[in-house]
Amino acid sequence: MNNQSAYKLFFEDFKRVFKFATDFYLDPNKNTTGRTTAEPRGLGAILDSFTLGKLTEIGVEKILTIINSNKNYILDFDIKSNNEVQNEPDIVAIFENNITRKPNLFIEIKNTSENDRWIGLTEEQFNTIKRSASDRDIFLIYASINSEIKNNNYKTTDLSGMFLKNIEDIKKSQIFQQFADLNAECKIEFILSAKDLEKYAYHFDKGMKMYETKLFNLKKKSSFYGKNGTRKDILKIENYENYNDIFELKLMNNKEAENKEISLFKIYGSFEIFYKKSSTYIKCKTDVDIYNDIFGSFSLKKDNFYNFNLLTIGRDPILKRNNMFIAKNKIFQLIYESKINNTAHILEKIAECI
Repeated sequence: MNNQSAYKLFFEDFKRVFKFATDFYLDPNKNTTGRTTAEPRGLGAILDSFTLGKLTEIGVEKILTIINSNKNYILDFDIKSNNEVQNEPDIVAIFENNITRKPNLFIEIKNTSENDRWIGLTEEQFNTIKRSASDRDIFLIYASINSEIKNNNYKTTDLSGMFLKNIEDIKKSQIFQQFADLNAECKIEFILSAKDLEKYAYHFDKGMKMYETKLFNLKKKSSFYGKNGTRKDILKIENYENYNDIFELKLMNNKEAENKEISLFKIYGSFEIFYKKSSTYIKCKTDVDIYNDIFGSFSLKKDNFYNFNLLTIGRDPILKRNNMFIAKNKIFQLIYESKINNTAHILEKIAECI
C-alpha cells in the first residue's frame, strides 16, 4: 500500500491559485463584499479568503495523482455562482482512458489547522452534500498546509508574502525579502466518510455553546502550594481514592453545561480536587484516565496538576446553526482504534474507485 499522504507545493501551484482569486475579484458579476460586515473587500482580502483552501485542494489532487497516475482529478477552478458552488464536489470530473466523466465518489476537501478544535459541518451543509451526492459515497478529506518559519516569526510564512517574494521582477526589491522562501507542504491528516460523521459526530443544536476540547492543561505546583503549605486562596480540597465512576465537570463559577452528555466524564484513578476562586483543578495521585463520549479520552500523569473545568470558546460561544461536530483529538483516537479507516487505506480506495 502506498503511504504517500503529503505533497510539497510549488510556485506553479501558487500561481494557479492567485490567478483564480484575481479572476474572481475582477469578475464584474461577483459580489466581493464581506459576509459579516458587508464592506467591500480588496484583492488582498480575496486572496486571503481563497489561497489556503485552493492550495489544499491542489495538494490533495497531487497526492491522489501520486497514488494513481492513470487518472486526472479535475478540480473546480471555474468562476461560478454561489448556488453552483454549493451543489458540486471539489473534484468535479475525472479524465481517464481519454474520457472525461463524472466522479464515482463525492469528495469534499477541507483545510484543517493545528488550532482546530472541532471537525464537521452544519446540518444544512451535510444535507446539501447528501442531496448532491445522490447515490455516491461521500468522503471529507481534511488536509493541512505547513511551512517552515523564518527568524522564529510565524508571519514570515504568510502564503501571499512567500508567493510575492518568488516573482522574478519582485526578487530584485527588498520589500518582501523578510518573508521565508516559498515553502509549503500539504499533508492529509484524516478522511471521514459520511457514515463516520453520522455515527460519531455530536449534534450541537442552534443556541448551544461551543467548548474547548483541550480540557486538561498542565499547571505549576507553585499555584497551589507555598512555603507554608497550601495557599490561602485554595477554598476546598476533596480527596478521591481508587475512583471508578462518573464525575461532572462544570464551567467556570461552578455553572453547569446545558447538556449532561457534555459534562459527565468517566474517571479512573486516585486524585484530589482543588477549588480556587471560580476554577477547579485536579492533582493526580496516580495516573488518571478520563473519558467522555463527545470529547474522547485523556491520560493525566501522576503527581501533576491540571485545570478541571469545561471552557467555552470565543467571546460569543453560542452557535447560530445546527451542527454535526467531532472533537479533532477524538478523530485520531477513533483511527487508532480502527473505528475510522486510516488515511493511507482510504486514500487508496478513493484513488481507485473515484
